[in-house]
Amino acid sequence: MQKKDVPRRRRLATSVRKRITSYYTEKEQQEIASAAAAQGISLSSFIASVSLKEARKLISRQRSH
Repeated sequence: MQKKDVPRRRRLATSVRKRITSYYTEKEQQEIASAAAAQGISLSSFIASVSLKEARKLISRQRSH
């Protein structure tokens, strides 16, 4: 994911503020944090952006079958 594709900040007016919890090994957490830092965004924004991208890709594939 390129930096320009990642939203910088979620707008509270349009966001549904619900918490989603996920669990990672220490190594996984370090990898995710490193990728987020490389993109120059927060860990939370990185996880949300990548999750949405993958969800949309999956839904699109399901609709085309």
